[in-house]
Amino acid sequence: MARDSVFFANFASMKHNNSPSGNDTGKLAGLILLALIWVWLVYMLFSRGGFDLRNILTAAFSGIIIFVPLWKRYLQPILAKRCKK
Repeated sequence: MARDSVFFANFASMKHNNSPSGNDTGKLAGLILLALIWVWLVYMLFSRGGFDLRNILTAAFSGIIIFVPLWKRYLQPILAKRCKK
């Protein structure tokens, strides 16, 4: 039991590295898949709920909540690394 708590304590205190790893293609594929799912959900929202201000704001805010942190975390370092080459 004590060994498990030490593992989880060490795991929780590990710092995450923001630098892009060698698996940039996998991250990009995951973001594309997430974007396709989000587009499908927004399509379902508009097709079932209509095209009104409430649904437009819901789609816009959900996109901001989902994609802005992911952009800052994954895509900006990838683009910065490619621009330096």
